[in-house]
Amino acid sequence: MRNGGIMNEPGVHDPENVRSLFDEMAKTYGYVHLFSSLGFAYFWRKACARQIPRESLQVLDVMSGSGECVTHLIPWLGAATKIQMVDFSASMCAAAQRNLNRWKNPNVEVLNGDALSLPFRDDGFDAVTSTFGLKTLSMDQLAQFARELYRVVRPGGVVSLLEFSIPDRPYLIPFFRFYVKHYVPFLGRIFLGNPDNYRMLWKYTVGFGDCSTAMPAFRAAGFKLELRRYFFGSATHLVGWK
Repeated sequence: MRNGGIMNEPGVHDPENVRSLFDEMAKTYGYVHLFSSLGFAYFWRKACARQIPRESLQVLDVMSGSGECVTHLIPWLGAATKIQMVDFSASMCAAAQRNLNRWKNPNVEVLNGDALSLPFRDDGFDAVTSTFGLKTLSMDQLAQFARELYRVVRPGGVVSLLEFSIPDRPYLIPFFRFYVKHYVPFLGRIFLGNPDNYRMLWKYTVGFGDCSTAMPAFRAAGFKLELRRYFFGSATHLVGWK
């Protein structure tokens, strides 16, 4: 399924379509992610955050949603680290801003911006995180995203990218299909009243496959890479160094 199906459907990766999807899901996205992953998303995000060196002073969290990864970055890095959050969904940024008011951390900033054209100078960040956004990018967009991260990360800097993935054990695939077709839309109906939004999110997962899909783009951009798998491949984690 990787690199086929939804990855090649016209319009499915159109930025306005993806933006509209996340705008509608913004109020419930964090809860549905937590419940749909049976709580594992919390620990996977924590593992993603902990790849960032603790001495980092400038960190970017891109496609940040409402800041679920930042809740792990703040205690890991400490209050002195400046964290920039970027998401192109205005509703997600509004949710992140509400969380920012709760965190009361003056070194965290929320920006409404495009991951494929980041509003930052070259070599400006010690590290970048991104969780559960890669699957919404086409192959061309993945290449552009990789080039942008390579541009904004300083030499020696780290990127830590996490994504839901298709399990790598064949006997788990039937359970995964049931989960995608029935359980996730059921949660979407409970939390949002519209199961189609979350069904679409998991169609992206099926089309994406796992983070190995993104590795050629990040290698071409110049990163040295390591791929990690969690819970029989249900999530994959790409760690890169400039």
